[in-house]
Amino acid sequence: MAMKKILMLSQTLFPPDIRLEKEIKTLNEAGYNVTVICNKFKRGADIDFQYCKIERLSAPFSRQYLNKIINFPIFFNPRFFFKIIGLIVKQKPDFIHAHDLPMVPLALLMKFFFGIPVIYDMHENYPEALKVFQKKGLVNLIFKNYKLARILDRFCIKYSDKIITVVIENRQRLVKKGVAPEKITIVSNTVDIGTFAKAKIDEDVVKKYKNKFVIIYSGRVSPERGLDTPVLSLNYIKDHVPDVLLIILGDGPSVEPLHHLAGENNVNEFVRFLSWVGHDKINSYLSVASVCLIPQPGNEFINTTIPHKLFEYMSLCKPVLVSDAEPLKRIVEETGCGMVFKSNDPKSFAEQIVKLKNDPEHYGENGRNAVLRKYNWQNESKNLLELYKNLC
Repeated sequence: MAMKKILMLSQTLFPPDIRLEKEIKTLNEAGYNVTVICNKFKRGADIDFQYCKIERLSAPFSRQYLNKIINFPIFFNPRFFFKIIGLIVKQKPDFIHAHDLPMVPLALLMKFFFGIPVIYDMHENYPEALKVFQKKGLVNLIFKNYKLARILDRFCIKYSDKIITVVIENRQRLVKKGVAPEKITIVSNTVDIGTFAKAKIDEDVVKKYKNKFVIIYSGRVSPERGLDTPVLSLNYIKDHVPDVLLIILGDGPSVEPLHHLAGENNVNEFVRFLSWVGHDKINSYLSVASVCLIPQPGNEFINTTIPHKLFEYMSLCKPVLVSDAEPLKRIVEETGCGMVFKSNDPKSFAEQIVKLKNDPEHYGENGRNAVLRKYNWQNESKNLLELYKNLC
């Protein structure tokens, strides 16, 4: 049988993208030929990924924000439209796999012209994400309007051949909207235990923090992540855990406001803000953590997705503290890998940290065992392959 061809559409830069990398590698090793069309905002060297061919939009301007505007993948963007048309004519793909809402209208347009089945890979509830982010300015009002995105999403859900969600909560949401259950496949953001955090531990990092009770958050530092809650909680925690140190490891627009918040509350000595070190070095910092955090509060956005970092923390045998967002709460309580605090409540957060300090139980071990048994990419990838097998 001839090798089946998949054309993947992504609005982001690639690589890196953890989810795309795992999916592409799995499909390539199963005998599929994958080509990715993705964005490019900056001139310079393009990074290859050994398991697929990458076709990028060009970056004609020296300023990145201009490239982001002209490359925004709204369905009438001629740059994406003609790039995709050209590749379809040249490669004749058997499937179009569109990652997140902005790419799906284009995919459906290609389905209309060429009859190619479309897979809508729904990383998150995109309209609700836009609502949470609430970015300002005319460009965002036009291109990132959550009310318009809701209308577009309903259309895309109806006409896509298959839909992938990352958690059961989003699947349930779609079924309530009338989507046939058999149309939906769950492919979660679980960890690839064969590749994650395999780099050598930096002993200088270990020595630097070895006498601290380290609470760590890793990832993007932005308003919707709820990082004000752990910062505000330090005034409660320090009286019970004097050696506490909150490490916020990442970059983003909230770094300076959180700095300011820590100063206002006289907890600067208990917080460290570190720039993102990359996935190849993250295990050195996670190795010193006593507790790992996902403080993002529950809402319609986070209640229908799950971050990779939960399973990454669990795989490293680290107790976790998460908000009461539905998927986070469900998995943590099911596996016994940590504790749950009330969203946006610093006192609840502090109380759970103190409990974790005084009664660590077997949270880390429970999390690691759950990953080895169930929440790993080696299991999850079977769902992706089964979806494609059924389409074939």
